[in-house]
Amino acid sequence: MNPPNLEKTMTPRNKLIAAGIALAALVAMATFRGVSATAAARAVLTVAALAGIGWWWMRARKLSPVKKFQMAPRLAVVSRAGLSQRTALALVEVDGRSFLVVHGDGYAEVCSTQDREPRATKARRATDSLPKFSPDGVR
Repeated sequence: MNPPNLEKTMTPRNKLIAAGIALAALVAMATFRGVSATAAARAVLTVAALAGIGWWWMRARKLSPVKKFQMAPRLAVVSRAGLSQRTALALVEVDGRSFLVVHGDGYAEVCSTQDREPRATKARRATDSLPKFSPDGVR
């Protein structure tokens, strides 16, 4: 058996009935025990306010959980520089790759900042001869 849902059972009519019962209990308590009605009302209102704030805080915390992981944006303008009044240069990063974009009135050109073909480098072996040394620093 599922417990009753408080949001569905706390209609305005039920809230009014609960407030009436609380008021009747305060009056009865004040007359039977000799307790001041204002002091009892203040105590009940303080407890009700604290309970309401606690309920609101728990509900707000449940509805908006803290995100622990956020993905990086797929497109980001890293830097922008104006070349003239009508043209500009922007460094844009898309999915980890960088592009230069030159744009102006009615045109735009996109250039990759990385080489189109990676250069093949030959691995150096221990038996390979070293380049000749020149004291002038020119090889």
